[in-house]
Amino acid sequence: MSLSNPKADTLQPAPESPLDPATGELRFGVYGAEFPTMNLDQAWIRWRGIKIPPPLSRLRLKQWQHFGLVLPDLFVGLAVVDAGFLRTSWCHVVDRRAAPAPAFEHRRSGMGLDLKVARDLWDGVTRVREKGYQVEVHNRLGQGEHHLKLAIDERQDRPQVGGSVRCLHDLSAIQPLVVLLPVGPGRAMYSHKVPLPLEGTLLVDGRRVEARPDESFAILDIHKAHYPRHTWWRWATFAWRDGANRALGLNLTHNVAGDQPDLNENALWLEGRVQRLGSVRFEFDRQQVLEPWQLGTSCQSVDLRFTPQGERCENLRLGVARSVFHQLHGTFSGTVRFDGETIVVDRAFGLCEDHDSLW
Repeated sequence: MSLSNPKADTLQPAPESPLDPATGELRFGVYGAEFPTMNLDQAWIRWRGIKIPPPLSRLRLKQWQHFGLVLPDLFVGLAVVDAGFLRTSWCHVVDRRAAPAPAFEHRRSGMGLDLKVARDLWDGVTRVREKGYQVEVHNRLGQGEHHLKLAIDERQDRPQVGGSVRCLHDLSAIQPLVVLLPVGPGRAMYSHKVPLPLEGTLLVDGRRVEARPDESFAILDIHKAHYPRHTWWRWATFAWRDGANRALGLNLTHNVAGDQPDLNENALWLEGRVQRLGSVRFEFDRQQVLEPWQLGTSCQSVDLRFTPQGERCENLRLGVARSVFHQLHGTFSGTVRFDGETIVVDRAFGLCEDHDSLW
């Protein structure tokens, strides 16, 4: 199916699971609902032509949950990552009241980190339990919510962060984008992307910040994959209200799955409805990532300029493994087309990322 006309495109219903339990076949596709059963950890993968059984293939399974909490004057990026050889979590806070927006980050990492990523979104807990760093995410998709609790102590020059917020996921009103994409022989990546209304309270350095669902968003990036040793991606996302006060969301990714116009995780959301997009083009200077980026799609539905305001970066090298990335926060401006309508995007806050790793 060609996405030269996204208006005509529809999302497939999700099968029971990403892995057929009878045949072991991976069910590649782009779906409009979450898998009832998550069994990607039962997949056999291939390494140099050899089939690797699940007890060993699970050692290659990378999984994380990332929540981008976008409030009118605050952004919190919260991640819980189990990369097999390394466990890590961070809480990145951006004060949007000033320009350039000041930011700080709390981070914990290590093989022995008390960390868990939920197996599924229907009734699973993702959490980190370390002294002075407590994160708990109750994924209750069947009840229409993801509940986040934070209790992170002040550390050196980084203020305390706390609070309790709910990402409201009414499946009858907001459709997620769920993909299972090939990333190598017998290997797949699963991702669940969706922008959601956010409600609750965050505490940053003693300041109480209320999240109201009519003006605040949670951008979910849920991920599991048997990635190849060399992995890379470029990613862009935002959630924002347009001039007509409608909720507009975007996800664009170019990654090791390839430049495929039909099998990708590129999409727009408008008031909970999803429109798939063609392949994405990222134009930026990797030597000067804080200069503006230009983004477009093969279906001509996206023409955006991203202006970075700051970044979080990593240059992690652990012998034979490495993780080098730049995650930039900033604003998007330009136009997108949804169902034939051109929508002007004016300084929508979001993220762009450039990542390259050996793992």
